[in-house]
Amino acid sequence: MKFTQLPLGLLPALALMLLTQLVSAQEKRILVHNQGSDSMTIAVIGWTEAFQRTRRHRGISVSGGGSGTGIAALTNGTVSIANASRPMTNMEIERAAKHDINPVEHFVGRDAVALFVHKNNLIDSITLEQLNGIFARRGKTEKWTDLGIEVAGCKDQKIIRVSRQSSSGTHSFVRKQLLGGGRFKLGTLQSHSSKDIVELIEKTPCAIGYSSYAYGSSEVKTLCIAEEDGGPCIYPSIAAVSDASYPLSRPLFMYTNGEPQGVVKEYIDWVLDDEGQCILLQKQYAPIRKVTCGG
Repeated sequence: MKFTQLPLGLLPALALMLLTQLVSAQEKRILVHNQGSDSMTIAVIGWTEAFQRTRRHRGISVSGGGSGTGIAALTNGTVSIANASRPMTNMEIERAAKHDINPVEHFVGRDAVALFVHKNNLIDSITLEQLNGIFARRGKTEKWTDLGIEVAGCKDQKIIRVSRQSSSGTHSFVRKQLLGGGRFKLGTLQSHSSKDIVELIEKTPCAIGYSSYAYGSSEVKTLCIAEEDGGPCIYPSIAAVSDASYPLSRPLFMYTNGEPQGVVKEYIDWVLDDEGQCILLQKQYAPIRKVTCGG
């Protein structure tokens, strides 16, 4: 048997052609592109895995990046669904219209923005005013001792503030709810993921930061929050998020271009049905209504 040796100059072109065909085949298998809110990622991965298992669809992709990133991707026509932990802004809606995109909002769940500190921090409760003093640009609280707390292992008792990055819906929510739309204090550390924030606090006694309650761990302490000094202090439980008695409760959304069709519609309908809402409960989010879930 004779073999013909290809010219060396053709090998890179052949490899590129094969790689292009492989990528194209993989893209064709993706039926639903999810992108956006990092806070929602735990829920969305849970939904995706269960939906693909029960409905035998294998073409759903999930990526984070923040609510703003997902909304921008929907506007650019590169995703089927934008996951957002905040409503779209008027500017984002106008920008979408310029790209012939008609965003339709789907209310899919509820979440709590939790405030976390190191597990050895003695503080248990905090007010919205105190949080403003810690995080706001004009806030006066710089040390834990300013709150009457001394934290073991915290050099000089200087508070290390940890925040999400500006494209995050959680960042926007905290800026509005805690800072009155103002700016974060200079020197505040920014992170691109909720998981990274919690991991930093786990090993940093001086730190305080926020993220979705679903990302909490046994190595951090979740603070109860009071709207005012002397008022009731509420922890971010499912019940307190459902009735919005927890001060930092918020809705979660999916956005589509127009009313969803095909597999995208089937997927969102399933998320809104009891099976999808029960997964929210399993992942420490609150459903949009009361649901009865099996063991």
